[in-house]
Amino acid sequence: MSNKITRRDFLKGMSATAVIAGLGSLAGCSATEVPEATTAASSTEAATSAASSGAALYKPGTYTATAKGMGNVTMKATFSEDAITDIVLDVSEETEGIGKAAGDELIKQFMDAQNANIDGVSGATITTNAAKECLNDCIRQAGGTVVEVSEEEEELDLTPSRTVSSDAVVIGCGAAGIQAALVLQAAGKKTILLEKGGSCGISNGSVAGGPALAETRVQEAENATVTAETLYKCEYGFSRGTVNGSLLRKCVDAGERVVSNFMDNGVNMGLRRDAYGMGFRARHNFANLEGKQVKGVDRFQPLIDKFEADGGQFFVNSEALKLVKTGDAVTGVIVRHTATKEIVEYDAKAVLVATGGYAGNDKKLREIYGDITVWPLCNTLSTGQGYDMVIEAGGVADRNWALCCNEFGGANHKIPVQGPAMRSANIALEFAIYGGLIVNQNGDRFMNEQYLSDRPLALGGEMALREGKYYAVVDQEMFDTCRDKGILEYYGSPEDWYVGYTGMKDKVMADLDEGTETAIEQEWAAKGTLKECAKFFSMNNLEKTVEEYNALCDAKEDTQFFKAPYLLHKLSGDTYYVFEYEMSIWSTFGGVKTDDYARALTADQTPIPGLYVAGVDNGSLYCSPYYENEGAALGTAYTSGIVAADCMLEYLNA
Repeated sequence: MSNKITRRDFLKGMSATAVIAGLGSLAGCSATEVPEATTAASSTEAATSAASSGAALYKPGTYTATAKGMGNVTMKATFSEDAITDIVLDVSEETEGIGKAAGDELIKQFMDAQNANIDGVSGATITTNAAKECLNDCIRQAGGTVVEVSEEEEELDLTPSRTVSSDAVVIGCGAAGIQAALVLQAAGKKTILLEKGGSCGISNGSVAGGPALAETRVQEAENATVTAETLYKCEYGFSRGTVNGSLLRKCVDAGERVVSNFMDNGVNMGLRRDAYGMGFRARHNFANLEGKQVKGVDRFQPLIDKFEADGGQFFVNSEALKLVKTGDAVTGVIVRHTATKEIVEYDAKAVLVATGGYAGNDKKLREIYGDITVWPLCNTLSTGQGYDMVIEAGGVADRNWALCCNEFGGANHKIPVQGPAMRSANIALEFAIYGGLIVNQNGDRFMNEQYLSDRPLALGGEMALREGKYYAVVDQEMFDTCRDKGILEYYGSPEDWYVGYTGMKDKVMADLDEGTETAIEQEWAAKGTLKECAKFFSMNNLEKTVEEYNALCDAKEDTQFFKAPYLLHKLSGDTYYVFEYEMSIWSTFGGVKTDDYARALTADQTPIPGLYVAGVDNGSLYCSPYYENEGAALGTAYTSGIVAADCMLEYLNA
């Protein structure tokens, strides 16, 4: 096994940019010419030469720059003639527990490196990159040379400083990883749980709304038990046989064990309503006894406490880089502890990869779904590293790739926020899911819009994903009614619109005037005549489409895409609004092909000894499009961790 990894591969996993000086535009900073690219080594040599000759590296002073992270990241950097002497970094607008917690470590790394060529903080990639932008801009303002990285040449030495042995290693403290670690350690197996981020409360599994589970004590208490047969038939039937049915069946059976792992350790769970008319209540929540949803560290720390009390070891800031193989078997993983930069080899007879997908890897998203914008509402810690490691170890990909799309509205890159804040950044984003006319970039209608209102997580999101950008067309009547009375009133409160009553009743868009004005300023919305709106977005067919749509509304029958008659409402008047939307997601699906024991498979369908995959890294558990029942992603992730652990125990005990 090679103990080298290219800088390209490492930075790809960290979502780093190839050329640090080539990052995006800055807010509130004057344009500065970017010096000709040099490698980090050559830049250092140049700096050393300049210092030794007495030439000043910088114009002394304090310089300020601002860049976009999850919010605004602002830096004040002070320079002497030959050094960066002080950095003040404001990350107060960044995500609590992730970006906010990264400030001090970023300053330390910048000061040590004396440039922006740093590793950054694992789990806070967006904040790290914004801080790098700031420092590079300050360096330019001070007349210095920005250090760039040649990924083609530089390699990281993965020779471990020490080796730690255990029975099992779990990579990723997300939904699957934490459940697997509990099961393994409770069975008496010495287990190490590794987390890339800085705490147990960063993963999607620790913050997502709730899992779809069957036959739990929570359901029994509310006389609302969902049988394993019902949930399995729903999910496997929807998949049309494109997932591993046997593995999914095992997962469905593990629902009560998930509830036990939480509730027996002090994390309360409740039951959600049937929001989308599935006919059953499978989705649970993590409401405490006061009804407040428990998230992050508060949700996962009690499980970590139990795991460690049983003898398990949990390490944060631990970046898995390469699986270790002995012959055909996987027998460990090379890990970089980002806080200390120590390389450690963790040996084990069984290794579970559960690293949470690839939502933080824009390049991979574009490779799979095309050159379109897909905005993660989740954390961007997961970059596909787990998948890449398994493929390098001989595994193969399954064929299903999909996204768990945002059910609360649209998104747009012109809005100056990122991450979960995008969801509620502007009330006008909600027109995406209100069932009205939706068109593509040509101005053509392309879907039954009811799928976006009634099945947005899967079907509606998938249809919009195919277009990349999609647009809601709103007339003044719809605008005013949604602002003052709500979308349900706009359609006449149809009794047959189940989702209208469960999710939109009494909901008004009170801030719509202000939100629309902001959207127009940011240029993702247009207001005017239909012709003027069409011209703004270069839609050749919009006027014709509205005419044809109105004819369907008059006939009270959608003979084009067969939307329910109660959502057909004619557009009229002199004033229209057109809102531009892009895709936003909660999670990714698609990854490693496994058998029904969660073992990674080679191209000839042979299991790789000792290597298991769970959660959304397991490409054999999730279909495309994503399951239509809410909570399926999280439920399958939690239960797959338990199933994988059971299978690992069989292997360890053999």
